[in-house]
Amino acid sequence: MDPDLLAHIPLFAKLAPAELADLAQLLKEQRFAAQQPVFWIGEEGSDFYLVTVGRLAVCYPDEAGHEITLAMLGPGDFFGEISLLDGGPRTATIRAQTDCILLTLTRHDFLTFLQRHPAAAVHILTVLGQRQREMLEKLRGVKNVNEVFEEKSTTWQRVADIIAMVSASQPFVLFHVFFFAGWMIVNAVLGERAFDPYPYQLLTMVVSLEAIFLSIFVLVSQNRSGEKDRIRADLDYQVNLRAHLAVMQLHQKMDRIEAAISGEAKPGPTSAAERMLGITGKGEGK
Repeated sequence: MDPDLLAHIPLFAKLAPAELADLAQLLKEQRFAAQQPVFWIGEEGSDFYLVTVGRLAVCYPDEAGHEITLAMLGPGDFFGEISLLDGGPRTATIRAQTDCILLTLTRHDFLTFLQRHPAAAVHILTVLGQRQREMLEKLRGVKNVNEVFEEKSTTWQRVADIIAMVSASQPFVLFHVFFFAGWMIVNAVLGERAFDPYPYQLLTMVVSLEAIFLSIFVLVSQNRSGEKDRIRADLDYQVNLRAHLAVMQLHQKMDRIEAAISGEAKPGPTSAAERMLGITGKGEGK
């Protein structure tokens, strides 16, 4: 890892050259494909990430459970700093939008670095505090995606939605049935004095004009409905993908517990439940 690259990252920009060189040796490269999640909100983790190539989305669920994109990250940005400090669960979901190359720093290596370079801790903690403040401000403004969609709608789009909704209602159909029937009956009764005798050319023109304008309004409304459905489908996909990963993690934890009971060697515990059971890396109780 080139220390000069770290010097252009705000988090480490003011570190001394010797400190940058020491920190560069601790970073490890990871690659993520487009649309692949780096981690999910609520997951345990302690790694810190620096973006060198690609773009990632920072997402957070609103009160209705819909995922909202809070920010986009690009080269030079960083994330995972909260878990780096306290080792707690992730506070947001990070998903790669393009193929990405990230540099990771573990919490253990970070704390070891701060112990060796106490002066660097002041600048790093200041930047992390500013980043946390900005994120909290964004979280306060999280809204339901449907509410945001409606707020950004123009007057023309709202009118189109109303007209499309009315034209699909039962009263609208019944009104036209009685209107057409009344039109024909009145002209039949008037005979030679009829204002629109058979074959009702005036009525045909009125109906044609109405059909043209209604079709325009309906198409506008359908385009908006299609956009809403696309957003809902994307959210459903994210929820299903998260559920799939959660099931896979449960399978892994069950495998660890089974391996611990049978005495087989497995990696260390990955959940609080396993730690409570005293499962260690060798399948033995603590």
